[in-house]
Amino acid sequence: MPSSLPVPRPAVPGPAAPEWPLVTDRLRLRPVAPADAEAFLRWRSRTEVVRFMYQPPWDLPTAQAKLSTWSTAPFEEVGDVLVLAIEADGDVVGEAMLKWAAGARQAELGYALHPDVSGRGLATEAARATLELAFATYGFHRVYARIDEENVASVRVAERLGMRLEAHLLENDQRDGVWSNEVVYALLDREHAELA
Repeated sequence: MPSSLPVPRPAVPGPAAPEWPLVTDRLRLRPVAPADAEAFLRWRSRTEVVRFMYQPPWDLPTAQAKLSTWSTAPFEEVGDVLVLAIEADGDVVGEAMLKWAAGARQAELGYALHPDVSGRGLATEAARATLELAFATYGFHRVYARIDEENVASVRVAERLGMRLEAHLLENDQRDGVWSNEVVYALLDREHAELA
């Protein structure tokens, strides 16, 4: 069912605004709604998931506040974030994110799924749809993903998407009070077109 939420306007010249939901073989992606708070809490409250997001586990008030903010946030300029709910078989099982990054026509890609649905290729499928949205609809030139190097599952997703390893940053952030390393994977619009 199409979302009744406001549809983000294209951030840069390109085709018309997205028609929600985005549909893949097994998934539906749509802008988040406040009613998604309890679903997001199912993975955002888990230490093993949020440790790679460099933040503490959520509680229900945090989930409600975040989803309320994200559901009405614009996607029009640098710093704006578009958060999508990932649905499989009618249940919200994960999230995908595009953040309009500083620099000429660049965006950051993020994704997280509930551990119960991991290992089925759903993260790759959702991220691929989000990349298509970034390039074909919003007209970004470069999309990158910043990943903790110990998050092997996310690194594999980036590689399956055809993203290229651009950087290996040493001790650039702290996770649980310990310095951690990060890898940066990226894809240009022309590279994305060649993969299609």
